[in-house]
Amino acid sequence: MFSRRFLRLVALTTVTTVASTGCMLSRAVDRAFLGLTVRRPAYEARKTTGIFLLPLTFAIDVATFPIQALLVVILGDNFPFKEDNTASIMYAMNEHPQLKQLPDAQRAVAMREFEQLIRSGQLDRNSTLALTEDGHWVVVRVSDEGREQLLARAQTPVEPAQAVCSR
Repeated sequence: MFSRRFLRLVALTTVTTVASTGCMLSRAVDRAFLGLTVRRPAYEARKTTGIFLLPLTFAIDVATFPIQALLVVILGDNFPFKEDNTASIMYAMNEHPQLKQLPDAQRAVAMREFEQLIRSGQLDRNSTLALTEDGHWVVVRVSDEGREQLLARAQTPVEPAQAVCSR
């Protein structure tokens, strides 16, 4: 009787812990060992280690919850992890009209250059990119005002030109 209750408690605790990987230490263990919220964990062959550590980190997360909540409010939702959204950016770039017009070889070069620009850290919020006819990217720096103007221009819907018939 006691062992069944204990097993139920352990199972319930494990399920609760796995389902609530939102706190910092639990997220760190998930990212490193389990891979529930990321595409690939850092240590793929150590899932048992992650399952063992998750209840311990969950307990520490519960104890330090007020501090973690303050840090998240001050430093942002993804603190202390940086989200890598390179894949979604690359997917969006495949729909770029100028990129679609390039031959396959030049398109591949342009995509590699683009990925290298993202990973190198050369791009910031005041960087704009221009794609040349030969498939190379040019980084252009703009001021805050110029960036705001570009964003406003990009967000306004383009109306088709009205046809005028003359008789």
